[in-house]
Amino acid sequence: MKPLGIIVNPKANRGKAAIIGEQVFEAFAKAGIAVINLSAATALEAKKKAEELIRLQEISALVAVGGDGTTQLCAGIAVPNQIPLGIVPAGSGNDQARELNINLTNIPAAVKNILDSLDSPKRVDAMKVSVSGKEIWSIGSISAGFDALCATRANSLRWPKGSNSYIAALLLELPSFKAIEYHLDVDGEKRVIEAMLCGVANVKNFGGGMMISPNSDITDGQLEVFILHKVSRARLLRIFPTVYKGKHLRFPEVEIFKAKSIKISNDNYPVTCDGELVGKAPFSTEVHPGALRLLCR
Repeated sequence: MKPLGIIVNPKANRGKAAIIGEQVFEAFAKAGIAVINLSAATALEAKKKAEELIRLQEISALVAVGGDGTTQLCAGIAVPNQIPLGIVPAGSGNDQARELNINLTNIPAAVKNILDSLDSPKRVDAMKVSVSGKEIWSIGSISAGFDALCATRANSLRWPKGSNSYIAALLLELPSFKAIEYHLDVDGEKRVIEAMLCGVANVKNFGGGMMISPNSDITDGQLEVFILHKVSRARLLRIFPTVYKGKHLRFPEVEIFKAKSIKISNDNYPVTCDGELVGKAPFSTEVHPGALRLLCR
């Protein structure tokens, strides 16, 4: 078997991913699996290195070591080149790893999950996103509005860390936030709504463990549009804690439905995909069933 190409994001989880990356290389060496380190100073450089080795047919699969943003980077390489992708969670959110039941704290177990899948990758759906003149491949979620503002603010906070940073960001953004007018085009049907947030999910979790779309299935060939319609600030604070266990669906202001292609427009609010700021609204996305081969049991 040809070597695996590994991309480590050393900045993920405030530098902890660099240490995890070393453990990953050690685990593959112990298992007798050849690997090539494709990590680089920038994501663009790492992408170029990976695509060159794929072109030369020198690697058999990719492994992403980082958070959801690193997985997004590697999905953008793996899907167009039809090369399998393995994931070792090393970020602060790790929502995609949660969806796939990959061990979040046991690195040898996460590596073993990849090794056990080398001969039988799992087909999962991917989202092809168009935003700000570029295309992105993702297996996670994308949104534009209050949640995107919170994710952007959370990424800039030095404290608190992890999923708590999103809660802190919400409390900082909430006093000045007002409902947004969204224009939706969902599978050809148009709607105009006034809402606190609106986004699209391919996985259940969002923002480091919030079960925003509890009925999402990464293999069903569909995406979920999630909407929190206009509510008061007090009502939002009541609904928000229930998201962590997927209990928010009982509130009438929450709407979630399935779709295959979605375009979402608003007044140029920031767009976050897998927790990464990727541009400004509008954005569109469509599901590509089974487009990604994952090294995952």
